[in-house]
Amino acid sequence: MFSRFRIAVEGAFDVRWCRGSISEKIFDLWQHQLEQRGVSIRGGSRVASIKKNDDGKYDISLDSMNEKTENSLIENCDAVVLAVGAVAAGKLAASSPALSSLDATKDFDKLRGVTCVAVRLFLKPHPTITSGLKGGLHDKTQLPPEFAKAMIDSPIAVCGAGIGGIEELRETGFCIYDLQRMHDEFSVDHYALHIDKEDQVSVLEIDFYRADSFVNCQNDVIVSLALEAVSSALGTASKIDQSGIVDSTILRAKNAVSHFSPNSALYSPDVKLDKGLYCCGDWVDRTGHASWSTEKSVVTARQAANALSADFRLANSQCDVIPAAKDTPQLTALRKSAKLLRTLLPLETLPPSPWVFAKQFLSRHV
Repeated sequence: MFSRFRIAVEGAFDVRWCRGSISEKIFDLWQHQLEQRGVSIRGGSRVASIKKNDDGKYDISLDSMNEKTENSLIENCDAVVLAVGAVAAGKLAASSPALSSLDATKDFDKLRGVTCVAVRLFLKPHPTITSGLKGGLHDKTQLPPEFAKAMIDSPIAVCGAGIGGIEELRETGFCIYDLQRMHDEFSVDHYALHIDKEDQVSVLEIDFYRADSFVNCQNDVIVSLALEAVSSALGTASKIDQSGIVDSTILRAKNAVSHFSPNSALYSPDVKLDKGLYCCGDWVDRTGHASWSTEKSVVTARQAANALSADFRLANSQCDVIPAAKDTPQLTALRKSAKLLRTLLPLETLPPSPWVFAKQFLSRHV
């Protein structure tokens, strides 16, 4: 990740955050467009297994949490695209003869996920509105001024593990978001025009990654931990008092986010598993395209669509992928240096990648 966002392409950390609920701004609109094209969406249904029938087509068995859902078997599919996470793909491969028999899926059981916890806090607004803040869609917030000024340059703070000596965060990183500066619906200007004063709230979100140590804790324990994490990360003298919380929501996602670790790329499959079977996601090999995270999911989705279109000779398929930018001179030099070192030193003494080498080298010289 560091190689991509900091070294590979200068200025590449150009993340764009949604201006509201992702469900409302993206997925609801996408679902409506698909349904207008005749696509049937089975809400509350999970794919249990995929089998290849005697005609060479695919039969899909569903587990439904919706009692009204009929037809738990979808038969005679020409093609299947797995747009799922890494852990889900591993579980699906284990239960699906059409997948488990393929060489391309033999390492799916090694795919791992990271547990995440998202905490959204709706707070009593501070009487003082802090304005002139940078980096967000909006420049005002009703967070306590001490916290607002600590985030003056951006409405987002990215925090590593071990902050504040908090035991639960020893291996847990997190991000802090001031949603009043990011979402139109929570902005101070929107409140002034549309929301009664007694109904106004400031909104803080804290997303934890590798949150296994506390994912099963009670909500009030997680809220308290979130407040402590924010205070420690921003270096404020005080902590937001729980009495100032109007409401809160907590989302738990166990093993839901792809776990990228040394050598994990060895288990990434190509977008085409077999004719008629394709996959996409941030855990899939994007065949040299230097993309990561959500961008990588989009790239592999288009690559999967392109492979499917080619296999079935579909006309007017528009799924080209924009080439990624070339490496910066710094990363090019680092790659050349690492390659040279591999020719001079024993393999067991060398790290697996140039950025790992840089990290190890710098850690010995700081």
